[in-house]
Amino acid sequence: MTQENYKIFRIFLAMAVAILCSVSVVAGNYILPIVVAATAMLIMVAAKKRVEGVIADERDYKNAGDAARWSLNLYTILAAISSMVLMALRQENLFFEPIAQVLAYSACGLMILQSFLFRYFQGKK
Repeated sequence: MTQENYKIFRIFLAMAVAILCSVSVVAGNYILPIVVAATAMLIMVAAKKRVEGVIADERDYKNAGDAARWSLNLYTILAAISSMVLMALRQENLFFEPIAQVLAYSACGLMILQSFLFRYFQGKK
């Protein structure tokens, strides 16, 4: 499979997954999207192994790592600031407090996950 065919295949597979998941959620079936997503991931792994040529190089992985680091930092900062502002405004609207807590816990959880993954990958090298 060429790289161009692989790109087209990925687009059509993503469209099929989106259609199937949308239709099944509207129909009230919440198990089918999980099965469809898992099957699509397996199909993508199998298709990626059949691609001739280089799909990604070291620059792509470095750029992805930089983008992930910046995304993590920006989300954490924005979630922390937003949660503090929403907690300060919780007297005006009672719905602000649970939203603030979700933001705060998600930022903390993301930082903890990043710490564990960083240590894990640091030990593998």
